[in-house]
Amino acid sequence: MKSKLLIIAITSLTGFALAADSEKKGKKSVDPAKRAEMIIKKSDTDGNGTVNKSEFAASKMGKTMTEKRGAEAVDKFFARVDKNKDGELDKTELSSMKGKGKKGDKKKSDS
Repeated sequence: MKSKLLIIAITSLTGFALAADSEKKGKKSVDPAKRAEMIIKKSDTDGNGTVNKSEFAASKMGKTMTEKRGAEAVDKFFARVDKNKDGELDKTELSSMKGKGKKGDKKKSDS
């Protein structure tokens, strides 16, 4: 009897752990406007409500991007996201970002 209860308890805990894990995975899809606000909040060191290239490069996200994709990664990111080419990323520009840039790369190779 005790072993049956133990098996039921372990099974239940495993089910809860799997459910919690799948919820965490679901949180990766963040609303684009909220993601933009988060990027600005974490990167905008001068408080003007936008993020310039040096602020972004100095941020954790910029450093990670540089480590994973190389020194020119931030430049490429800005070239793709800075639609009005003013050297600053605002909430609208950051909200319109698509993924990690792979879709744009595919389009270039398809042409």
